Amino acid sequence: MAVDIKDVEQVAQELQQKFDDFKAKNDKRVDAIEQEKGKLAGQVETLNGKLSELENLKSDLEKELLELKRPAGGVQNKLATEHKEAFVGFLRKGR
Repeated sequence: MAVDIKDVEQVAQELQQKFDDFKAKNDKRVDAIEQEKGKLAGQVETLNGKLSELENLKSDLEKELLELKRPAGGVQNKLATEHKEAFVGFLRKGR
């Protein structure tokens, strides 16, 4: 059972051919993954922008709720306080 050099070369060529086929398929798969990754990166950036906007809105809403929870507080009383301060200033200084 002697092994000829031709048999070894043939097996090596078959292995090289199979490896090249695998490499080509894998390169296509990796390219497809990279393209999908690029699309997802854009979507992630969009979602991050929307998320930060929602966080800003949430913090603004929480501030308004805090003002409303204060005793005799709120948006309407804020205007009334400004009016009262202006009126008191007018009575004191005459302007």
